[in-house]
Amino acid sequence: MRTMKFLYLIVFFLIFVVALLFSLLNWHLVDIYFYKDFSISIPLVLALTLELLVGIVIGFSVRAMRIMKLKSEHAKLQQKLIQAEEEIRSLRAPQGNET
Repeated sequence: MRTMKFLYLIVFFLIFVVALLFSLLNWHLVDIYFYKDFSISIPLVLALTLELLVGIVIGFSVRAMRIMKLKSEHAKLQQKLIQAEEEIRSLRAPQGNET
C-alpha cells in the first residue's frame, strides 16, 4: 500500500511538471469568440485552465446527480426491505388456534 502512495505521488509530480512547462511555454494571446463581434484576448494557458475548470464542474455536477439518484433508489429499496421483513415476521408469528 505504501508503494502505491509513492507511485501516485510520482505520477502526480510528473503531471505537475509537464503542466508547468506547458504553461510557461504557452503565454501567447489567443482570441476567444463568444458571439458575432464579442471576443476577448487571453493567454492560451488561461483559456485551457478555464476550460479544464468548466469540465471539472460539469463532471462533478453529473456525478452529484447520479449519486442523488442512487441514494433515492437506495432509500426506496431499503423501505421495500423493511416491508418484506415485516411481512415475513407476520407470516412466521404463531397464529391463534382456529377450531
